[in-house]
Amino acid sequence: MKRQVAVLAALTLAVSAGCAEKTEQPAAAPAPSASASPTASPIASGPPWHDEVAPAAAGATVGPKGSTCPLPITFSVPAKWKVKAVTSGADFKIGPAVPICEIDAKPAGHIGFLRVWRIEGAAPRTPQITLDAFIDDYGKATERQYRRTKAGPLDSFEASWAGEDGHKRAILVSSLYGKILITLGGMDDEEFEAMLPAYQLAKSSANLPK
Repeated sequence: MKRQVAVLAALTLAVSAGCAEKTEQPAAAPAPSASASPTASPIASGPPWHDEVAPAAAGATVGPKGSTCPLPITFSVPAKWKVKAVTSGADFKIGPAVPICEIDAKPAGHIGFLRVWRIEGAAPRTPQITLDAFIDDYGKATERQYRRTKAGPLDSFEASWAGEDGHKRAILVSSLYGKILITLGGMDDEEFEAMLPAYQLAKSSANLPK
């Protein structure tokens, strides 16, 4: 079994119980439009960035102090996505990234995850070196592309690539307490595309804790 498949499968089994606070069922997400993109102009429509995809409606906030997954940043996720803290994250490290939170799309009808990782290591690294180290250890990857962008108001660096089970996205976010990585992966490209609004929501709503 490929390393990343084994690691992520074990990670899913290892997360502790817990979920985001229940909220009222949100209204349907608005139709995709250029103005809904979380990134700055110019809009990069279509592959690999899909900036034309509108963020999903927010259902809960991940990251506040005292929540299921306290984080150095906060962001929103759609209703029904299940938030779990990762225990023994060092056992599931990929490259310089240690998993600290997992958001499961299955209760919302999709097969995939948003995952949050803490970047470790004292040696200075450029954002691309950091992401390359993660992607290299994650598994076979093609079609790598990178760009500087924003996650909410926070300076960020984003990667898109294709793995053996479809396309992936990752955004490296700078916080007051180090760098945080948010990734999106699904069972295949169909699931990946179905979950892009959730990723766009997490990206556009990211901020420092209040």
